[in-house]
Amino acid sequence: MKKKSRESLRDIANRIPKQSLCEIETSLRSLLDEWTIIFSDGCLSFPMDEVPDLVIPLTTIYGTLKTKDAFYIICHNRVLHHFDHIRHLHQVTFLDDAQDDIL
Repeated sequence: MKKKSRESLRDIANRIPKQSLCEIETSLRSLLDEWTIIFSDGCLSFPMDEVPDLVIPLTTIYGTLKTKDAFYIICHNRVLHHFDHIRHLHQVTFLDDAQDDIL
């Protein structure tokens, strides 16, 4: 799978529904099994090599979307996390310059 363009990521972000904390926790279960992600104290923590961990409080997550080959997390600050199942890559995109209202 090739890298997605900013425009296609905006389209995906627009399809992600607002979810409750319970819905977010439920959708993240499959992601935790596949990726090295720790769920503790209401936060997702992504252990990194030789740099501080990336931490996302669940309260900052707007919603999630799972597709056949990817998993997406959009946060209230327009940061989109894209987890590629095929290449096993985690990409972070800031969609602040979007002309359409994502949230």
